Amino acid sequence: MNRKEKRAYGIMKIHNMRISMIIGYAVIILTTIIGVTLFAVNTSEKVLKNKVSTMTTSLNTQLNINLNNYLSRLENNATLAFSIDEAYTYDTTDKQKNEYEAINTEKYISDQLAGICLMENFLDYGIVYRNNETIGNISKGTKSLFTDNMFEEFEKMITNNRTRDGWYTGYRDDYDRIYYVKYIHDNALLVISIYTSELSDVIRNSEADNGMTIRLTDQKYIIMNSTEKDETGKNLPFEIGQQVEGKDASTILGEKYLTTVNSCNVGWYVVCSIPTEIIMKEKNQMQIYIYLVAGISAIIAVLIGIFFTSKLADPARIVAANLNEDTCDEEYSSALTRGAFIEKTDEIISDTKNKYTMILIDIDHYGEMIYNFGRSYAEGNVSRLVNTIQKLFPKADCIGRINTDTFAVLMNVSERDNMAIRKTLSRKCAEVCTDFRSNLQTDRGIFPVTVSIGTAVSPDNATTADKLFDCAYIALFTAQKNGTDSFVIYD
Repeated sequence: MNRKEKRAYGIMKIHNMRISMIIGYAVIILTTIIGVTLFAVNTSEKVLKNKVSTMTTSLNTQLNINLNNYLSRLENNATLAFSIDEAYTYDTTDKQKNEYEAINTEKYISDQLAGICLMENFLDYGIVYRNNETIGNISKGTKSLFTDNMFEEFEKMITNNRTRDGWYTGYRDDYDRIYYVKYIHDNALLVISIYTSELSDVIRNSEADNGMTIRLTDQKYIIMNSTEKDETGKNLPFEIGQQVEGKDASTILGEKYLTTVNSCNVGWYVVCSIPTEIIMKEKNQMQIYIYLVAGISAIIAVLIGIFFTSKLADPARIVAANLNEDTCDEEYSSALTRGAFIEKTDEIISDTKNKYTMILIDIDHYGEMIYNFGRSYAEGNVSRLVNTIQKLFPKADCIGRINTDTFAVLMNVSERDNMAIRKTLSRKCAEVCTDFRSNLQTDRGIFPVTVSIGTAVSPDNATTADKLFDCAYIALFTAQKNGTDSFVIYD
């Protein structure tokens, strides 16, 4: 059936069913009025509380899943350190080590760890040895907190003997930081940490604006993060603490609070609570609303009936609207770093007296690389690309990670002449391609490891970060279309 036939058929069906739809609509409205009235009479406090309980339980479960996924992602990023061979073989406690080789090895490990550290907002990302020497980024705050017993204290935080790792917070009553510790070998521990406040996005939910409080606690029910202000490091409120102590995957309806509690994979608790007075207030408001709806439903039914009848008066227009061509709307998910990069770029390029270039760098065939050689090898190349960017763009105004294998660089362009700018960009892009390019020998032949690059210049190509990004992305897409291991300057 072609489009014209479909339209004619639709018009005929609408005409034939017009009266039936109006009658059916009237029946639905009448049934709804009766149902709403019965609901107002029969609804009880217990029914509403059960409804809120179910909603709160579902929310708690989802938050718990979000927390487990977040911690798992941090663990995966942490274990990227094991892709560095020297990291799990080198030992500062080895008295027979060659000092010169030790210095070079430690520098290499530190550089590799620094590249991986860019993937998250880590406060600490480094290795602590049994003699309390460290490699990588171990912050001054952590060193001052743990003093001379870092290895022993971190070793106590390992609670999972099977995986030889563990999560911990509250060391010396400091709940501002969360630590993840994992054995590299018997004399070395991988240590990462983040601010507890980083978990705010994980437990944030719109229900908190409706009177619900969401808290994350450790095994001792000390609050690590909360939708309420200034609760970090404090015990759960007494009434809520009594309700949840010793319970897991539970919903507790108390005199003052309705509370749900779930433990995550590392033993911490997600606790959601809502005062019962808010539930009762909602019940009273709901009853008033129901009675009002029951009183004016007949009038609304008439108005809606007239409205739909007027809409059905032009069935051809309705059918034509329903027969529009399908549209393709690709869903795109980007890392948070992209938003931060765009925001900072907007701030920088607002000064139109200077020229800036945005350079998008994408690893070619990244998905194929993961499929053929494993995620560890692919992520190692991401780390290598980070090192290349840091080396070749030491004076970049900002660097952003757009997605897993794509990075963006914003750089001031000192030249004013367009030909000079293109010459400089061509040279820098060629340097990136050359520096990153490598070949992997496989049983099926040589697998080239390369990048594609797209660039655009502000204000010549665009005056806002979003439009500048679009121009650079078009150039990147053109480079990939023309062939990998190449670059295109947006014209």
